[in-house]
Amino acid sequence: MVWLLDPRPGDSIYDPACGTGGMLIESLRYMGGEKRQSFGKVYGQEKNLSTSAIARMNVYLHGEGVGADVTITQGDTLRSPNYTENGRLKTFNAVLANPPFSLKKWGADAFESDKYGRNLWGCPTDTNADFAWLQHMVASMDPQRGKVAVVLPQGVLFRGGREQKMRKKLIESDLLECVISLVGGLFYNAGVSACILFLNNRKQPEHCGKVCMIDATSIYTPERAQNTMTEQDIQTVFDLYTHYEDVIERCKIVTIDDIHAAGDTLAVNSYVERKPVPVKDPALVRAEYEKALEDVRMAEDRMRELLTEGGYLIGENRD
Repeated sequence: MVWLLDPRPGDSIYDPACGTGGMLIESLRYMGGEKRQSFGKVYGQEKNLSTSAIARMNVYLHGEGVGADVTITQGDTLRSPNYTENGRLKTFNAVLANPPFSLKKWGADAFESDKYGRNLWGCPTDTNADFAWLQHMVASMDPQRGKVAVVLPQGVLFRGGREQKMRKKLIESDLLECVISLVGGLFYNAGVSACILFLNNRKQPEHCGKVCMIDATSIYTPERAQNTMTEQDIQTVFDLYTHYEDVIERCKIVTIDDIHAAGDTLAVNSYVERKPVPVKDPALVRAEYEKALEDVRMAEDRMRELLTEGGYLIGENRD
């Protein structure tokens, strides 16, 4: 996500659900590299009081605060965003987050008439805040060169009803530059598969009117406790975005018209081309089936003989 955002020294970075500050630390590391010369301004908001305190300490302990203007505050971002200027939301060059998936009872009633105008495409129901987080982040983008990268459950790509209407408006805004579907089991305590949405207020001219769809569900490293993405895995996915061309089984560049024609779904597997499946002669398939069936029958007969010889079956009728 940080590679997609490509924050530069002096940029402002914002995480509205910063947790313990991991993404902010990674952003600072990316901007400063080994020289740690000129960092930007970094902002985070976290609802949980103790977690926000850990985030402040985490940034300090990692030594990333040196040379950077870091502000991390506590509060409920969706109900009461902390970063405002003259009654409007403060905007940033790079906005990134891994917000809580499908948050319930998050304050939909107030969001429907949000005084900051964050309901750009509509108001989600109070049973799922995914599109509320996305719209808050879009409203927090710098209008000239802001970017957003967010991890959300894959349901945002295809769910119907109110979300479909909001998704259609998102597509028509032409802010969406890339969708990356991820393998399941990457995140602790999250049973659903996730995706990354990357939005850009200043797309390259050749990217306008298009979306890069990347299927990264096979790009991961399985480990004992959970799946992970190594730096090489991440590089593979990032290269698919930077090369910006169709790759069978991996990537497809689609137009907004293509997406509308598909019913405004952003489900990556609806677009990425697959290798053709070889077609077998039906007669050969039938012969293989009949041979396998005969093998099963012979194995059952042999098993019955052994059980009878051992005295486990007495007077059993095969039928």
